[in-house]
Amino acid sequence: MERCAGLWFGLPATNKGKWREVCGFPADCELFLEIGCGKGKFCTETAIANPDALYIALERETSVILAAIEKTKEMEIKNLFFVNADAKNLLDYFEEDEVDRIYLNFSDPWTRKKKPKRRLTYRDFLEVYKKIMKGGGQIRFKTDNTLLFEFSVNEFTECGFTLSELTRDLHNSEYDADNVRTEFEQKFADQGIAIKRVVATAPSKA
Repeated sequence: MERCAGLWFGLPATNKGKWREVCGFPADCELFLEIGCGKGKFCTETAIANPDALYIALERETSVILAAIEKTKEMEIKNLFFVNADAKNLLDYFEEDEVDRIYLNFSDPWTRKKKPKRRLTYRDFLEVYKKIMKGGGQIRFKTDNTLLFEFSVNEFTECGFTLSELTRDLHNSEYDADNVRTEFEQKFADQGIAIKRVVATAPSKA
C-alpha cells in the first residue's frame, strides 16, 4: 500500500466535493464509481476503455483491494484511484451530484434471514446513490443470483429508477458486446450460470 500511495486514499472524506480536482481531472469530466471492486479486473479494463473519465473504485477488504491497486500501478493506468472503505459511509465521501455512474458487480446477496437491508441494492442504499449521483445518472448492476436480481429490480422501481437493458442471460444477449467480465463473472460463466444485468437510471432532479 505504501509503494502505491498515489493511487489510493486512506481518508476519502477529505476529497468530498473535489474528487476531480484532487485527482487532477477537469471539473466537467465524468466520474464513475465502482462499489466492491474486488481484485480489479473490471475497474482496470473499464478505466482503460474510458480514459477521459475519472474512475474511483471502492473495496472494504484491504487484502483484496491491494491486488487491484498493484495491478493498476503495473498497468500505469492514470484515471483510476481507490478507496479502502465501507459503502455505508458514501455520504461522507461524495458530495451531492458528484457521481455520474455507479457500478455494482456481484455484490454480496445477503441471503440469510434479516440480512436484506445489507444488500447494496436495498432502498436505503439506493436513496444514498440518488443523492451522490447527478439526475439521470446510471447504476449498472450485474449478479449471478436470481433472488438478488429480482429483489433489486423491485427496489430500483420502487425508488423511482427507470430500467433499461434488462437481461437475465447477459452473455447470450445483445448487451454482451461491450461487457467487461469480472473475476467472479468469468467463474460463474464457466459453471454455466446465467448472468443477470440491468441499467437503472436515476430520476431527474429539480
